[in-house]
Amino acid sequence: MPPARSAKRASAESLSGDRLSALPDGVLHTILSFLPAPEAVRTSALSRRWRHLWRTAPCIKIDMREFGITLVTSGGDLSEKWRKFEDFTTSLLLFRSGTISLDRFRLDARPHCLRVVDRWVRRGLMYCPQVLEVLMWGTSGGVFRFPHLGASSCRLKRLHLHGVHLDSDFAEQIQSGCLMLEELELKICTLGFQEITSRSLKRLIIDTTLRNLTGGHFVITAPCLLYLRIRDLFGCYPNGIFVHVTDSLVKAIISLSDQGKTFSLGNQRRLLVDLCNVPNLELGGFQTKVSLRYMFHVCSFMLQLVTLFYF
Repeated sequence: MPPARSAKRASAESLSGDRLSALPDGVLHTILSFLPAPEAVRTSALSRRWRHLWRTAPCIKIDMREFGITLVTSGGDLSEKWRKFEDFTTSLLLFRSGTISLDRFRLDARPHCLRVVDRWVRRGLMYCPQVLEVLMWGTSGGVFRFPHLGASSCRLKRLHLHGVHLDSDFAEQIQSGCLMLEELELKICTLGFQEITSRSLKRLIIDTTLRNLTGGHFVITAPCLLYLRIRDLFGCYPNGIFVHVTDSLVKAIISLSDQGKTFSLGNQRRLLVDLCNVPNLELGGFQTKVSLRYMFHVCSFMLQLVTLFYF
């Protein structure tokens, strides 16, 4: 719609009492960003002013729970609710304007139909989001294989993945394709790679890795990293974790499983040395010999240490 006609229509609607519709598109888009996808689309029925706004909204939040699907939904009930969920989501992504990039794309789903879910994620990637969140619930972390990011990762600043399988190419995509990535969060995932390298990454969370398919040591190289959290509940890093960062790291939280029994004393000591310049350090599951005796030795050159918390 030409700007003149849009302004006239907004003015007319303001005079008729619809002051909300008289607001600029940017403000209305902000309002839509707080709404789940079904409610955002329903706003098209409010007035002619709202009819196509959802198609250019900067955020898309798709959640199976909006259609009554939970982790315990099953049988015919699941099939019927999933059909409605699939019809809506497919139409939403198909008819959204393809010329406007997304600020945020979030998908909460079950791997009920992997082919369909894969298509949704790929479609979301086409909009080059700055924030990408794909959360697969009720999986073992290896059922849904996360697709390659491709050229769509050029704007990506935050990537949050839950319950997905990441193949050996994922690390290369992070290093060479995600040049603006600042935050990476991997929860309950299966990892097919043994290193993460990024010059832009500031925040890294690896929480409850289900399987580390490489079997080798895990290397983190991130010179701008400010925050690191690793929780290993299943002993997925028996050959150690190496953290190569500069003095940028402000806080690190490391939690090991089985009191570090699957993480040797040597690997625990080596990790502590890598983290010796971190001002705020929280350690969990480290063996007593390491956490007390060795820490007193390491602390002699941990000049920047401000707080040390053991749990």
